[in-house]
Amino acid sequence: MQPKIAAQMFDNLVTQAGGKEAAASVIASAVGHSISIGTLTKIKNGQLEVPLLWAWALMDATRNNCFDTYRASSVRDGGETCLYALSGEASEEGGQAVCAGIRAAQSGDAGDYAAAVVEAREASAKFDEMAVRFEALAAGVTPIRKA
Repeated sequence: MQPKIAAQMFDNLVTQAGGKEAAASVIASAVGHSISIGTLTKIKNGQLEVPLLWAWALMDATRNNCFDTYRASSVRDGGETCLYALSGEASEEGGQAVCAGIRAAQSGDAGDYAAAVVEAREASAKFDEMAVRFEALAAGVTPIRKA
């Protein structure tokens, strides 16, 4: 992905989230620490790379899966992702999320809750990737190939 495209998509997510302050709040609640407005500005302007966890947090809050959609519409290494492998990866991530959730529920430990959040987000991202891929196939979308 081109850095300018990533910066523009991130800028759109920040705007959709309600501005820099609202976006910083959303991201902070997802990652567990405060976020600098200046850092958000640098990312929006393309001076820093977009942190994946931050993009996921904003995509969840806005229900705009722009990064996932962009990634799913691109073909890596000239070949398409195997649908069986993608489904297997989603299943594995889902199982890990369930295990982490049960562990957190049983222990009540903040560290286990944090681990459960990470696992749930990873599973969610993989299921989103799978959904976008299957939606594209159902709609008959032709993947963009590198020239």
